[in-house]
Amino acid sequence: MKRLLPFKKWLAVFLCLFGTIAFSKEFPNILELKYELTQNGESLGTVIEKFMLDEAGHYHIESITKGIGLYALFGDRVLISEGNISFEGLKPKRFEVHQGSNASKNATVDFDWDNQILITRYKGSETKENIRNKTQDLISYLYQFNYENFDEPMIEFVAATGKKYKKYQFRVVDKKVELSLGNVNFETTSIQSIAEKDGKPETQIWLTNKLYRLPIRIRYQEKNGSTLEQNLVQANIDLNGL
Repeated sequence: MKRLLPFKKWLAVFLCLFGTIAFSKEFPNILELKYELTQNGESLGTVIEKFMLDEAGHYHIESITKGIGLYALFGDRVLISEGNISFEGLKPKRFEVHQGSNASKNATVDFDWDNQILITRYKGSETKENIRNKTQDLISYLYQFNYENFDEPMIEFVAATGKKYKKYQFRVVDKKVELSLGNVNFETTSIQSIAEKDGKPETQIWLTNKLYRLPIRIRYQEKNGSTLEQNLVQANIDLNGL
């Protein structure tokens, strides 16, 4: 049975089901998340994500960024991640990046785990690199936090972005941060990435403490000094997975 709940009703179910029981690492069959996207407080559009998991443990994640106004002229940005889930978390097999109708900005990444090789195709060229442990992609890593040990001083992994193969390091800032979105309050864990050069945090993420460690807010610091922020405004869930 799939129940699609508006944000406030979903939150009530969320708190009722998980307020008194232990944290579960098992994702449901379907998750649908909608975020509002802003830049320096100005609305840019929405990010809509759909996570699907079949009985064989194969996952499919699709993230679509839709701009509004002038930003809509760039077309939808679509990220796709496919792979398998084990007790250790997500293991991507293929990652795709699509930017509107501009095929020159498309990228694909294949994860050849048998041969421990990462194959990236971008702008007509192909590069191969050795896969490190805990390798993720630009969208799967957000769901991988569900499987991480937050008692460790550092959470580390490598992620394929479609352009490069980058090491990420996150540290836990605070495990009990009250975060308000509208008139809804969440208890979250705040984490931030460790920048490679200037010491400024590139990414800050607030993960709910109740359910699957889903990102409630994601804040990106861009190189030009502007700030991109995603805030959760709706969550639909397939209760077959609970």
